[in-house]
Amino acid sequence: MSLDLTIAALADPTRRNILHRLAYGPRRAGELASGFAISRPAICKHTRLLTQAGLIRARKNGRERIYELAPSGSKTMRETIKQLEEMERYWDSILEAFKRYAEEERK
Repeated sequence: MSLDLTIAALADPTRRNILHRLAYGPRRAGELASGFAISRPAICKHTRLLTQAGLIRARKNGRERIYELAPSGSKTMRETIKQLEEMERYWDSILEAFKRYAEEERK
């Protein structure tokens, strides 16, 4: 999965809340939508994006859709964290170099 798609999926508090709810086990679409101050179609859009990001999956049970965390979701999260940590190391080195430069200029 792409870093951009994963970050976009995690950027919204509603989607993070959906992931949190699914961490406790699979939920029917109606269960997942309850408690949110948004429409069921809006919840469907959120679950679609989370599915595209590889963080959750849906399976059909008769006429119902059951959502659950995707087994590959933890790998997706680890890869995202790894890439973000690489960016953090890069920016830390840039800031450290700038700090040394500023200290030298003050002397």
